[in-house]
Amino acid sequence: MKEKKSENKMTPVWKKSLVELYLEQLSHANEELDNHNWQLRKAAARAYSPASASAFSNSRVQSSSRSDAAFVRRLEKRDDLRQRLSARIMLLQSLISQASGLMDQYTSGRERTILILRYLEGYEWLQISKEVDNLCPKQLRRIARKGMDKIMLPEDAIWIVHHNIAA
Repeated sequence: MKEKKSENKMTPVWKKSLVELYLEQLSHANEELDNHNWQLRKAAARAYSPASASAFSNSRVQSSSRSDAAFVRRLEKRDDLRQRLSARIMLLQSLISQASGLMDQYTSGRERTILILRYLEGYEWLQISKEVDNLCPKQLRRIARKGMDKIMLPEDAIWIVHHNIAA
């Protein structure tokens, strides 16, 4: 009697190819970029909030060095955050650029579309199915695997470590 194979939706990391692990970084990179940009916008809004800006309005004379100090601290905090995040943002953008170039160089049109939707755009297989000829998820994974098998990672491939810089 044959044993029924249990369907595991998650492939164990040790069974994934190096290219697949490399491409999976892209969705994390996009999420991290969005988060960092949001943090920078939030810090800028806080630094220039009406409460801090009123201390420096032309119509009022500064009456308290305490409000100056709070405003300056917020600006310093924003600048520190910007400095810490800028190198990380550049690394993430480099990863996305490098991976896009590799997909353009090594994959065909349909393979490239599937890989971009899956790893750059973060689509689920059913969402990709609607975008690409209504193929079933199993066929999409097969085409994606075929495309990943063609990609040759360069020696200087960019790998990112996921950590929280802004904390």
